[in-house]
Amino acid sequence: MTGSATLCVPAAGDDDCGGHLRIEAMNPPAPNLICPECGTANSIHEVECCHCQVPLLKRYLWAIGSALDHYSLGELMGDRYLVQGKHLLLDLMPGEPAPSVDNTAQLYRPYLRLFPKRPHVPELFGALSLPEGDLLLLEHAPVSCIDIADAKVVPGLTHAAPLTTIWNKANLVRRLNWLWQIISLWPALVAENVAPTLLNPQLLRAEGSLVRLLQLQAGHHPTLADLGQFWQTHFSFSDQGENFQQAFTILCQQMQETQETTPESVRQTLETLFQQALDDLGYEYHYDIASRSDQGPSRSRNEDKCLPQTDLANQSWVLALVCDGVGGHEGGDVASGLAINMLAESLKPLNLLETPPATVEEAIQTAIQATNDAINERNDTEQRHERQRMGTTVVGALIEQAYLYLAHIGDSRAYWINRWGCYQLTLDDDVASRDVRLGMSTYHQALELPYGGSLVQALGMAPSQHLHPTVERFLLDEEGVLLLCSDGLSDFNRVETYWRQYLLPVLQGGLSLSAAAEQLIDLANRLNGHDNVTVVLIHCRVKNRAGVLDFDYSDMVCQGELPEVTDITMGYVPPPEPSELDLTVSQVLESPQPQLQPTPRPRSQAWLLLLIAVGIAAAALGFLAVMSSMNRSVVESSPSPLTPPQ
Repeated sequence: MTGSATLCVPAAGDDDCGGHLRIEAMNPPAPNLICPECGTANSIHEVECCHCQVPLLKRYLWAIGSALDHYSLGELMGDRYLVQGKHLLLDLMPGEPAPSVDNTAQLYRPYLRLFPKRPHVPELFGALSLPEGDLLLLEHAPVSCIDIADAKVVPGLTHAAPLTTIWNKANLVRRLNWLWQIISLWPALVAENVAPTLLNPQLLRAEGSLVRLLQLQAGHHPTLADLGQFWQTHFSFSDQGENFQQAFTILCQQMQETQETTPESVRQTLETLFQQALDDLGYEYHYDIASRSDQGPSRSRNEDKCLPQTDLANQSWVLALVCDGVGGHEGGDVASGLAINMLAESLKPLNLLETPPATVEEAIQTAIQATNDAINERNDTEQRHERQRMGTTVVGALIEQAYLYLAHIGDSRAYWINRWGCYQLTLDDDVASRDVRLGMSTYHQALELPYGGSLVQALGMAPSQHLHPTVERFLLDEEGVLLLCSDGLSDFNRVETYWRQYLLPVLQGGLSLSAAAEQLIDLANRLNGHDNVTVVLIHCRVKNRAGVLDFDYSDMVCQGELPEVTDITMGYVPPPEPSELDLTVSQVLESPQPQLQPTPRPRSQAWLLLLIAVGIAAAALGFLAVMSSMNRSVVESSPSPLTPPQ
């Protein structure tokens, strides 16, 4: 604890425990939570800092290791972590650096390599060495304290329930979506030798429509047949009609008996059943859109661009884009404007329901590459070099009915907000994320490096053969808000910190989408203010013949003490893998899956690094490159990664 910190004492008679397990007064006094914004010490029961009124960051960590047996509820671990449950710790100093991790230890590598699979897979926060033994600390595990009803924390800890427990409470569409996510994760977990995770009922959790993994489990090497047998044993569609039960039984049998069955063929079958279920249950989707862009208080012009530029309601087909231009001599707004126009012209003719998913993804990739080459050629024609070369980030959403395609280059982000939480769906194309995917460090460690927040790619900076856009597909079966934004808003965890105040009310009917967009712009200008800021909000409204879908979320959580997780293999036996120099560019830049909350870091003034391979070793790694001096501004003026602008 910092010696100069001020203690915030709750009001007399206040019995609200902030949604957490109540720790009675002890001698010495109960530990306090340090606000990372101002350094003030607060009661752990407070929601906002008593000094700066910023929502307190309450980082809950899922801990793995035998050292847990030596600590009781309410004890301090390592002078920093408060024991809140059998495996649950509360970080009392969330503004301090994360404990370091030995990146040579094979135990940690699956979490690092599977970093792009967030929010399905928890993030490795660090490793804690104690006299009683070592602990593995996981962040963003499916343990939360959010109220699923009214933006307040509920009494007692809540955590996502095992999939097998709530299976019968979900409808046909939701069940098929869960299985689709599991089979989508299968190849990546097989590659990292942690596929047994998907065969352990205790580790498969659900938060609304989202499948979450409590932790990873290594061990034997299961096959697709093992997964088929697991599904057939633990899941059933018998209450959903004979046709769907028969189709599911045949699918499980094919997984067990037919060598020609692949994860992709299983995924396609589930997509077909998913669409049939949508039709049978009469699902209807309507999308409302609100967009805002502002140059901010410290910039002379706005280099951000977005689409649409006006608010829209009751849309059945959506194309939304956010571009954040970079470059000198007004090149940023030229590049972002060109990107918006070209991508809109290329993507508007797409019919997502009648076009195979692979064809849609290929069309999006082609449109991005063509846009990149147009900006790059203009740079060459105008003889722009180094800092004068213009480029732009892009994040885009293409939606029709239940199908969402997300594409991005750079650090403009997409978030999905539902009644459960706020989930970051895109992975920044920066040095920190690259290092995590290579198994070199945790994300928190990587962000502490001088160039951790620097971009590794943007549209228009190099020919398309050096570009690796990320295109992902999602199935939507619940109401939610999709947020696309530039880093003027997302810097310093503003979205993760304030989504309850500004976005959850949209889902509760207490705030219009347009008002939410305005308030997010105001928030960014007040608390960040160092960059242009752009937001596009897309409200997904879903109903079926029974009316507006409003699942009873109370059925999908367990309250009170966390259950014991048994028979979990903490060790890791790595599969044969190439050395770092054997990794190809495509392997390193494999399209990432959605992710959860990021660590605060400044992005508005980060240098844009152009990493172009030179030499055989550099080409193999795909990341050893010549850094151009292209940047958004001088690095000396960039704020500290852990200190927001004052």
